[in-house]
Amino acid sequence: MRMITSIAAVLLSACVTVADEATTSLNALNDQFNAFAADHDAVGLLSLYSKDTLWIEQGKPVSQGLDGPRELFEFVTANKGEVTHTIDHLYVSDDETLAVMIGFVEAKIETVGMDATGTYLFVLRPEDNGWEIVTDMWHQHTSGQN
Repeated sequence: MRMITSIAAVLLSACVTVADEATTSLNALNDQFNAFAADHDAVGLLSLYSKDTLWIEQGKPVSQGLDGPRELFEFVTANKGEVTHTIDHLYVSDDETLAVMIGFVEAKIETVGMDATGTYLFVLRPEDNGWEIVTDMWHQHTSGQN
């Protein structure tokens, strides 16, 4: 019985370690997103996305590919916008083939009088160079004019 308990403990700790590694790498992806946004690096932001990303923006039809994110990120970075993401919920599938990240967004672009908050939902999958965003759904809660 002790042997079974010991084996179970080792297997459980291995599962926790793998889950911790996934969580750590997903947190790193969010940190990278925020760093690219702070550096006004639209190309860097796009590098976090799959080429066939589903882009779900409120009030617009769903699109696939990088045109939606490219348009937004080029606008934000060209106008020196300040965008930050926090992670409120992070879910990783048991087999680590899929993850869902849900969080809060703050976006300020002084040159256009934008001061907004919102919610985002990323669906991510692992690739050779780390996780990539395969679905980005976001909703702007409020906006204000200066």
